[in-house]
Parts: sequence; structure tokens; C-alpha cells
Amino acid sequence: MAAIRPNLPAALAEVTEELRSGDELLTTDELRALSIFEEVKRAPPFERFPGTTVLRRCTPGRVMCSQGNAGATAYYILTTEDVLKLRERQLEQTRAMITAKTAGTEHEVRHQYLRLLDQADLRELENTLYIEINKLRTRVQQLGEADDKTGHSIRAVASANLLVDLSERRSKKGLLHRLWRWFARGTGPKVSRPQYIPNDGPADIDVKTLKAPLHEAEIFGEMSCMNRAPRSATVIAEQECYMLEMLRNVLNNLHRDPAFKKKMDDVYRSRVLETQIRRLSVFQELTDEEFALLRDRVELLDFDSGAVIFEEFDPSDCFYVIRSGLVKVVQNVGCTIRDQEFAAGQWKQLCLELNDSAGDKTGACQQVCKSLPEELLTRVADSGGASSPEDKTALVQALNDFVRNAALHMKLGKTKQQLVEVVDSTEMRAAVADFPNDPENWSEIERRTFHRLLLETACPEGMPHRAASVGPRRNLAYLGRGEFIGEMGLFLDQPRSASCIAYDHPESGYSQRIPDSRTGAVPSRVELVRIGKREFAELLGMSLDLHARIEQTISQRQKRSLLHRERTMPETAYSPTQAPNFEQLGLIQGQELMLIDLDRCTRCGACVEACVNAHDDGHTRLYLDGPRFNKYLVPLTCRKCLDPVCMIGCPVGSILRGDNGEIQIRDWCIGCSLCADQCPYGSIQMNQLDDPVELTESEKLLLEPGAEIKTVTEQAVVCDLCSSLPSRDPSCVYACPHDAALRVNANEFFQGSALAATDAAILTESDSS
Repeated sequence: MAAIRPNLPAALAEVTEELRSGDELLTTDELRALSIFEEVKRAPPFERFPGTTVLRRCTPGRVMCSQGNAGATAYYILTTEDVLKLRERQLEQTRAMITAKTAGTEHEVRHQYLRLLDQADLRELENTLYIEINKLRTRVQQLGEADDKTGHSIRAVASANLLVDLSERRSKKGLLHRLWRWFARGTGPKVSRPQYIPNDGPADIDVKTLKAPLHEAEIFGEMSCMNRAPRSATVIAEQECYMLEMLRNVLNNLHRDPAFKKKMDDVYRSRVLETQIRRLSVFQELTDEEFALLRDRVELLDFDSGAVIFEEFDPSDCFYVIRSGLVKVVQNVGCTIRDQEFAAGQWKQLCLELNDSAGDKTGACQQVCKSLPEELLTRVADSGGASSPEDKTALVQALNDFVRNAALHMKLGKTKQQLVEVVDSTEMRAAVADFPNDPENWSEIERRTFHRLLLETACPEGMPHRAASVGPRRNLAYLGRGEFIGEMGLFLDQPRSASCIAYDHPESGYSQRIPDSRTGAVPSRVELVRIGKREFAELLGMSLDLHARIEQTISQRQKRSLLHRERTMPETAYSPTQAPNFEQLGLIQGQELMLIDLDRCTRCGACVEACVNAHDDGHTRLYLDGPRFNKYLVPLTCRKCLDPVCMIGCPVGSILRGDNGEIQIRDWCIGCSLCADQCPYGSIQMNQLDDPVELTESEKLLLEPGAEIKTVTEQAVVCDLCSSLPSRDPSCVYACPHDAALRVNANEFFQGSALAATDAAILTESDSS
């Protein structure tokens, strides 16, 4: 058998708290025997990632996690049966070691530390385990005798606590204010306080007690762990119990099991409705009774990055609220075909060309016809172009299905150049010029564009040409959490006025570690709340405040869209977000985007020197290289992305978010460079280690017998926004003598200024008229 070569042991105690008396680092066999891992088809490879789980012994009053702190781990509360099984296994191992030492023979044990104990210590451990096992057997019997309801109550071992003051704060007001309040009683909307408050746990928090029970066999903290979000409550042990704390890589491994993932997704989605959707601004206008009517009728949808949520001119059938991610609103990128695009006589020509293409035994045209319903093509051919209205509608629908779903870009060639040669179209050559070379990396809009032009090539006279009906592409907005889309079409009973696309990280121009890809990043997703047309109407009827808010938003968006179309000057002159390279550079992602004002910068290097001095390892996290945007240099350093794809998939869970949302890489990084490859902006560097990694004696005890540690020659380094300094202010900005270095929220700095400029233009035009 090949020797196991584990990675560096993860210092889980550094993520949460130091190991206390009674906390344990379990062996691989012990972990796999726990019910949570027994139920999955393939347990996490604990032998390769030692130290990623810790068994916490919880005595009454122990705080496991605190409200508001960064969440990097999840917890599983062991059942009494789990603990009993574990202790029986450990007792067997201890007795085997006692026997081996008494006889002077060798015995292979998984717990390496047992070898270090003498006979007296082993006997003491045996006695301790024996006493605990008897107590556990008694408790298991009690649980078995209890009915389901009582048993669930008995298994309550901890509580999630909301640390807020919900009492009404009364301030001293003047006589006029008190009189106004007295006369105004009953005139305003009644806002009732909910009985329960949602949190990142299996049960809601009671408003009266500010507590929620946590029971054996329950998982909590996984939403915070997966979403890299702060803890929503403080969890305190109410009685003696054991909790298994695990890093995100262990939780990710569990999610690969279909049954476990489905179970967790169901729990996740039920919690999301209360913990996050209720807090979105659009729903805060509703009373609890109004939201309760809506809650069971909304849908939670996920869209992969680059996916089309809806396209311009699609029917308006629903309204979306953005729960997470970014949505790009664009005009003039639609590719589907509309009846009104056909000129007189064009329909007959289309039928003839499709018939001719079907007979073509070679080339792309025949591939197009093979992708369309054969029965429909036969009816169209037999009609000679005099098809019934039903056949026309069916054919347009079939053509649009082809545009949306066909995969000929993967069949006709392996590269962009091969596709262009096969199609041999001037329009196609111009349209795909900026597409990635590998068609597999094309976005959904790029795929749709290719297939629409493929139809136009197959039927040059019969197919309406898209270029004749759309103007230049126009990026209208980037919308994030809590904002809504699709309201205009429903409110005005019109088709969609723009396309909405799940925003992806752009292709990196400065960290091309993965050749020929749109980005090195792992694709992320956009999560939306979908509200149907009927529910949307009911929602507006329930809340006059929401109705007014949406009406105002529509008016603003209509004016800005009109201004965009009527402007004769270049859009980039007043809106930085409209510049072509704004999207390419992914600037909208930056919550702490580093900018260097080149009009002020003297190239003195004080910012880089300050960065080096702020860290003990002598490595800079700031490189004065990068793209230019307007008068700014965008240097290579962490921008604290809204969607930090660098954090996805770390095999040892060493890349985390700090309490202020900054990215941190802990010292058990194994140097795999996955995070550096995934960062689209070259913000993570791989630095060579001067000395080889040396394990401590306690860390060696985590390894399986005969295991050999991998040699780590380099580790990842990323800007942590100087969170380790007392001031927590970026040293690079503080040290700049000319105020050229900036850290900005890109959404506010660029998009905010763009909207302000547009609003000013709207007001100016209104005044002049």
C-alpha cells in the first residue's frame, strides 16, 4: 500500500479558539464511524487533511461561536449514541495498548499519543472511559424510552442566543411631540413584532427569551461557513455535550454526497426564506402578516455566472429580487427572433432556404436543420411557404429554442478560428472577434449570438438580420443584493426592456495562470427570489409604500435609459461604468478597490515600502503593476471582492474571511496555488519559503502511522487590508505623501458617481424644458 502523504495539519484552533481540556483530535477511523459521516457514500479524506476537525467537549456555559464574528467553520452536535460508540472504540484501543505494554509486544494503534502514555496513565484513561461509558449507556436507555416529542426535548443540549435589546427605547420628547403621538394613534400602519427571529440554525429564536434550542444530531453554522458571512447568533452549551467543529473543506466534501446535499439544501432554503429574504429592503416594507401570505409562494433560483436570467423582448412573467451576487443589465444583446422582424415575403424565402439547407449533406447549414424538428420542417416544405399561423408560431419557437439551447459551437470546431472557417461569414468573423478562443469557455450570450448568426448564414434571405434591428450594446447598470429586476415589464404590462445576465468575473489580463480561459476563477452564481406575475400584483396591492417605491424606481430607470439613447456625446464622458474596459477589469467587484491617482502619484514607492513594513515576513502584498482606468492605476492587490472566488475549493481550508471581511491566508497553506489561479486579478502571490516546514511534536500526533508529510516549498500571500495592525487602516494609503493612493467601494465610487451625473443631466434637461 502506498504511503499516505497528508498535507500540513490545519491549525483549527487558530480559526476559532485554543484546544481546551477535553477537546480531542480524533483519528480517521473514529471520525468515519460518526453517524454524520457513516451516512454518506464517501467520507471526507481525513487522513490527507489532518486537523480539519476538532471534537469539542462542551460544559454548561461554554460559548461555541459569537454573534457577529466571521464564520469559517460549521458544527455538528454528536448524538449520545455517537459518543458511546466512540468511547467504546477508544476503550478497546486503550485496553489493547495496556495488554501490549504488559507483554512487551508491539501494537499498532491509530491514536499515536497512546504510545507515549505509561502503564499508570493508561490505567487512569481506561477507568475514565469506563465511567463515562456507563453514564452514556444510562442516557441512551432514557432516550430510547422517551417518545419522539419528549426525546427531542431531552436531546436539547445548547441554545442559540440573540444578543440584542428589543425593548422599546423611550426618549424624552416635548409636549407638542407627545400630543401629536396621542392624536396620531391608530392612523399609521400597525407593525407587529414577530414571535420568532430567524438565525443560522435549525430553529428560530423566540422573541421573548431570545433563545432557540439546539439538539443532538443537528448542524448549525453551515450557512455562515458556506457563505463566508458573520455568525447570526451566539451559541452556548446548556448541558454537557460534544460538538464536532469542521472547516469548510470538510463541509464541501459532505455536500458532494447527493443525499446529504439534498438534505442540507432543503434546510438551507427553508432558513433562507426567513433569515435573509425577510431582511431584503423590498420586503421590509411589508408587515409580518403580509410577508407570511407571500412566503410560501416565492421561489429561490440559482443562475450560474454568465447565465441569461431573461432577455430583452421576452414576455414579462415574473419579478426578481437579488439575494446574492451581481446582475448586469444590458440592452441590445438579445438574440431571439420576433415575428415583427420578418419583412413581407421573407417568411416564404425562409421556408425555401430551410428546405434547401436540409438537403445540403455537408456544412453548417445541414447541421442547423438537423437540430430542428423534422416533422415541422416537412410541413413547412410541403406548404411552399404558405404555412398556417400555427406552423409559423411553432417554427419561430423552434428557431428560438435552437438559438438558446443548441451546442453546435462545440461540434463544428474546437477553436474559434475553426468555427469561423466552417461558417465562412463576415458577420460571424466580426461578432466572435472578442470571444475566447476555446468555445467551451463562451458565455451564454456569446453562444446565443453564434447560433443566431449561424441561422442567418443558413438562411441569408429568409432570416431577419439581427444587426439591422439592434443598436450598439449598452450596459445600463450593475445591481446587487436587495435590488430588484423585471418590475418594469410587469408594472407596465410590456415585454422585457433589457436583458439581465448573472455577472461573471471577467477574463484576467494580468494573472493568466490558466491559458485560454475567460478567467481562472471558479464560476460563482447569482441567487434570486422569484415572484410570479399574480403574486407581484398582490404584493403591490398589499403595500402602498412598496407600490410607490417601485413606481419611483421605474420612472428613474426610464429617464436614464432615455438619456442614454438620446445622448450624442460618448457615454464614457459622463459615466465611467459605460467604458468598455470597466467590465473587463471587474472593477464593480471591489469593496476595497485599490486605486492610484496617476495625476498625483510621483512614483516614490512609499506605498509599497509601507506594505512591506506592515508585515513580519518581509513580503509585499502590493504591486504597482496593473491596468489603467481613466486616470487611475488599478494595482495588483486584493480588492475584497463581493464574490471572492479565490476562497472556493481550498483543500485545507486555509483561506478565510476575517471579522472585517478581509481575505486571510493562514500558515497551514500547502502551496497548491489554487487560490492564486482562481483570483482573476492577480492579487494572490505564491512566495517561496526560506526554510522547509517543520512539524511540532503535537502536530505529528495527528498523522496516520507511517504517513509522510508533503514538502511545502511555497505559500500563498494576499493583502489582508492591514487587519492585523491596531489601527486596521491600510498602510499603503496612510503612507502616501500625495494622497494618490485610494481604497474605495467601486460601486459607490464609479457607479454612484455615474448615477449622480445622470440624475443631474435629467434634472438639467427637465429644467430647460
